[in-house]
Amino acid sequence: MVSELSTGARGVLPAPGPLRPLALATLLSRVGNGLLMTVSVLYFNRIVGLSIAQVGLGLTVAGLFGLLSAVPLGHLADRRGPRGLFVVLSLILCALSLVYLFVQNFWQFLVVSIVLTMIDRGAGAVRAALIAAITTGAGRVAARAYLRAVTNIGIMLGAAVGAFALHFDTGTAYRLMFVLDAVLSSVAALVVLAIPRVAPQPHDDGRPVWIALRDRGYLAVAALNAGMSIHFAVLDVAIPLWVVDHTDAPRWTVAVLLIINTVVVSLFQVRSSRGVADPTTAARATRTAGLLLLASMMLMAGATWGNAVTAVALLAVGAFVQVIGELLQSSGSFLLSFDVAPGHAQGQYQGVWNTSMSISTMVAPTVLALLPLGLGVPGWIILGVWFALVGVLFVPVVRWAERNRSTALLAT
Repeated sequence: MVSELSTGARGVLPAPGPLRPLALATLLSRVGNGLLMTVSVLYFNRIVGLSIAQVGLGLTVAGLFGLLSAVPLGHLADRRGPRGLFVVLSLILCALSLVYLFVQNFWQFLVVSIVLTMIDRGAGAVRAALIAAITTGAGRVAARAYLRAVTNIGIMLGAAVGAFALHFDTGTAYRLMFVLDAVLSSVAALVVLAIPRVAPQPHDDGRPVWIALRDRGYLAVAALNAGMSIHFAVLDVAIPLWVVDHTDAPRWTVAVLLIINTVVVSLFQVRSSRGVADPTTAARATRTAGLLLLASMMLMAGATWGNAVTAVALLAVGAFVQVIGELLQSSGSFLLSFDVAPGHAQGQYQGVWNTSMSISTMVAPTVLALLPLGLGVPGWIILGVWFALVGVLFVPVVRWAERNRSTALLAT
């Protein structure tokens, strides 16, 4: 295990150990993710002939089915060991992504999307269980922070390569991106085999099987985290329409705000995690994040007044404040997802945590459409107050979850 995130001689790679191959695998797979994020919707629309509404409906339905898989597959990781299961699921995902190339109508797209999303959500829980198995203490938070920075870098690289396919705008160019994603993800899966095998966790026949679903404290913390995580969609969903329709800022401001977020996360996610060492400090960091997000939403709202220069300045400062809150909230989330869960059932508990995050991702566009985009300035203020209130609740709820965890786990 690694107890802390130490770096290699160049200060970029983690020290030799299980985290290094996992970081390389993460980079390779996220480059592939960036490729598909850039081209997949256009491929299904322009090449396959599906409407944007059909693509959106298919992905939404697949997302609903995806909620069913994380907990069972996470539990299977506890029973069988996460490393081998993660490799198998990753290779299955590679094969399924290539099946997309044979899709010719909406129903085929829907079936493939459902199966792929269910396995993908489950693989996420298994991956988190693997991280829990190869790290310990504050090293888990540092490892997750490092991997998140690697994720951002990988997606940026993938998006840059995917831009070439967009330039050519041909079926061959788009299909090549799917193949390249499958190759990179397959190599990434095999790299994970360099991590030492993780022993399965024995199951006590006297204990209920689905203990994570009975742990009210953990469920409450996961629900609060999901409510806070709505902010991740602000830059992707709300800001583009807000900038164009409600401010005098030029359209390129949207790209600037995204660059601010991506660069700051890539450079400072690991550093921001250093003060998060236990559930108490994680809860306090999340409380601070909620207050920063309130300030950020106020700045975003203020951009509707004033000229273009004022609007750009307020949006840029708002984006910077938001990403600082994002760094703190992410670090707190990393630790809480692991440390409020018992060590013998990390896979199952990570399944619950990932499911809550999936729900947050699904509801976020609707919340943003109703509040900032629907109500304007009052909607931004309501959203900011929501983040602040949720952040304040973290400290007492985490304290309650820790105090009651033993009772919850023994309940029958």
